Amino acid sequence: MPPEAVGTPQRTCVQCGCAGEKRNLLRIAGRPGAAWDPDPEGVRPGRGIYLCRKAECIEGFARRIGTPKGAARWKMGASGTALGEKITAWWREKQKGREG
Repeated sequence: MPPEAVGTPQRTCVQCGCAGEKRNLLRIAGRPGAAWDPDPEGVRPGRGIYLCRKAECIEGFARRIGTPKGAARWKMGASGTALGEKITAWWREKQKGREG
């Protein structure tokens, strides 16, 4: 039997649920109960949470993890608010780069 064709890795956005190529989504890397950070290059060790790079998903997720319920969902504890701020700052820098 011929080997299976190697496909492009697919991931699902945790905010809107759409599937897409891994390289086109923003990865949030970390470990439950530890620090989580945006990982746009997808190279940091740890678990990954993926977001499509649409404004409504980035902003919605940043708001959602800033709440106690949202932070608990991803086991982020108090770092949920800090991660929301990091994601928002990353998104703003990315938008500035597109404008300039």
